[in-house]
Amino acid sequence: MMPSQKKIAYTVCSANHLAYAKTMADSLLSVAPEYTVIIGLVDRNSGRFSVAEFLPHQLIEVEQLAIPAFKSMSTQYTLIELNCAIKPFLAQYILAKEQPDILLYIDADIFFYHPITSIEAILKQNSIAITPHFFTPINDDALPMERDVLRSGIYNAGFIAMKNNSITQAFLQWWAERLTHQCYYNFAEGMAVDQNWLNLIPLFFEQVAIVQQKGCNVAYWNLHERNLSVHDNIVWVNETEPLIFLHISGYKFENPDTLSKHQTRFQLNNLPVLRNLLAEYRNQVHQNGYAQYIQMPCYFAKPVKKSTGIMAFINKILQPLRIKITNA
Repeated sequence: MMPSQKKIAYTVCSANHLAYAKTMADSLLSVAPEYTVIIGLVDRNSGRFSVAEFLPHQLIEVEQLAIPAFKSMSTQYTLIELNCAIKPFLAQYILAKEQPDILLYIDADIFFYHPITSIEAILKQNSIAITPHFFTPINDDALPMERDVLRSGIYNAGFIAMKNNSITQAFLQWWAERLTHQCYYNFAEGMAVDQNWLNLIPLFFEQVAIVQQKGCNVAYWNLHERNLSVHDNIVWVNETEPLIFLHISGYKFENPDTLSKHQTRFQLNNLPVLRNLLAEYRNQVHQNGYAQYIQMPCYFAKPVKKSTGIMAFINKILQPLRIKITNA
């Protein structure tokens, strides 16, 4: 009988998104109870909340990682940029300290509905598994367009599955070196924080798999190829495979009838299954302390400067095109 594998999943967020992180972690354990979930807090607690509220999940504050360049990173990056930049560093910390066989990175705004055995099976023959934003062409002028994904990254950085081996360790070191000083939002310079670096993974590293299951990472950016339905209390994608996890990107609780602030292709009223899933998700995030945490300021990261004049106009035009990378 083979020994059981040690499995860890982690996310990163600041205090204002802790309700989302706990909701994600709870949903993962509901379908994969053998996992330990670590929430990397890119912030300081400083007595603002009780860590016990998150059990059985673990919280690790970013300063525990002892990142050599963290001080400069925290002054050069905005909040979302800093959160994205911490991903490989926390992964390295977990691999060194906990020695898991499998490590998953999961965005805080993801929710699981079905066991992830198909993803784990991919890691039997591969070291890293990533999910593309979509597989089929987009043939209309609504947002996001294909060129928006070319700009922000072919693969979604909200979910990465990794096996603990030398290939993964080399990837994380390479990624960490880039994100130390090159984790900006600046589309004019080809910068989309941590995400478009993933375009290079299949070229630079061996044993990199592209997850083919359309039940993974379902989000506004791929609904043109993924239709949701419910049969026997299971959510199905295209009537052929179960929904494994939903990526709830750009969904604002204060505007619950809008699918995502980042897209113009779909109306939520025309997607009844997804509308119901989002309503249930919103309720769970609220139960996990949304009102308490969402107002908490972050101790780190530089403030975002408000644009004025012509730059404000340009940013207003470009905002719908910015595919969201991660919650911060």
